[in-house]
Amino acid sequence: MSAITITPKRLAQVQGSIRKLLADFPKPISTEEDKQRFLSVYHPDVQWSDHAFLVTRVGHEAILGLHKAWNHCNQPFRVDEKAIVPTPSGAVLEQIWTGRCANDIVRPSGEMAVKATGKQYVCHVCMIVEIDEDGLVTKIDEYYNRQWDDGVAQKDYVVIKGASLKSG
Repeated sequence: MSAITITPKRLAQVQGSIRKLLADFPKPISTEEDKQRFLSVYHPDVQWSDHAFLVTRVGHEAILGLHKAWNHCNQPFRVDEKAIVPTPSGAVLEQIWTGRCANDIVRPSGEMAVKATGKQYVCHVCMIVEIDEDGLVTKIDEYYNRQWDDGVAQKDYVVIKGASLKSG
């Protein structure tokens, strides 16, 4: 396997874009200035694939809809950076979501997308993020447990040592 070379300038750009995405996602959008601040890290044709819900959102309006629905559902909500691992096209982002699934998400059609459980949670999330030469996020592949509100801190995981299955 060959080594990947990422310039210090590109590394700083990628880290800056990722940290802006992380910082802005939980913040409310109540003014046009807030909206422009939030969207400033995303390419107008950004594609955000949520592999838990099997949906790809395309463009600024779709990302704004995601932000509104997610932050309505999850109150309070916080996101913490665990790791940013640079790649030739952007980064792999490990993050921790902490919050409470407080409100239902109902689609414009009236379909219930998420029924609030009221549960507190800690959810481990991985995103593969592509970032263009201007520092704009062009693509996100997001992976997490669809029942994110069942998540717990990693220190509370079951620890298995040795064989995981009883053999014949």
